[in-house]
Amino acid sequence: MLSTIVITLPAAAVVIAASPGDPDFYNTVAEIYSGPDCAEDYFVWADPIFGRGGSCQPLDRHDNTPDILSYKATSIYTECVVTLYTDAECNSTPYTVDIDECVQAGIPFVSAFVQCPFSPNL
Repeated sequence: MLSTIVITLPAAAVVIAASPGDPDFYNTVAEIYSGPDCAEDYFVWADPIFGRGGSCQPLDRHDNTPDILSYKATSIYTECVVTLYTDAECNSTPYTVDIDECVQAGIPFVSAFVQCPFSPNL
């Protein structure tokens, strides 16, 4: 005998993908490295930058990341510009990030500033 099981999920269980401009939207995803030249031996993990952009953001949001000595974006949302800095206030020398290009400064990157069409500070 066959029977049918019906499962009802609450509306909160439905996952909705974030869209551009949402606080949880990944505007950039990059590979971070604890050594130079984006070398595979120094790969730490893939890390997103999310949100609307338009503000200086720490790259180590949870105080659990080794020094980021090289950085390679694997995706950047259309028309967003990503810039890395070696200080917490985004006042140091800016390093522009392009997809699949290794960026390094000789000292650790600390912060990022992402400017997108949907950023509040255009």
